Amino acid sequence: MRRDFELIRKLLLFFEEKESPKHVKVPPIEGYDESTIKYHLVLLHDAGLLRCEPVKSSTSDRIIYVIPFELTWNGHEFLGKIRDEKVWEKIVDTISRHGGSLVFSVINQLATHFASESVESI
Repeated sequence: MRRDFELIRKLLLFFEEKESPKHVKVPPIEGYDESTIKYHLVLLHDAGLLRCEPVKSSTSDRIIYVIPFELTWNGHEFLGKIRDEKVWEKIVDTISRHGGSLVFSVINQLATHFASESVESI
């Protein structure tokens, strides 16, 4: 399964807006099925952007799924850079010009750059 940065952004926004620290088994994100959302929750946990309780296989250390609770500090920091729709559109445009294959670290650098540009224009 491929990473979907649109879904990642929607999940980060969902957890930022969530009012309770209680877990949400599968966030209701329109247009995405449960298995795709669960896969991306594991990715967000792996990246240190989402605080979760991992559920591991009984025969290995492999994480089967996570029980998500809230954003981590790094999750809030990353979302702070990509929350603005204009910044996100610039990032999406850059990703699409590169065939949708940019790595997270490059997207994070772009987010920092575009977010800084938007602050400088104030």
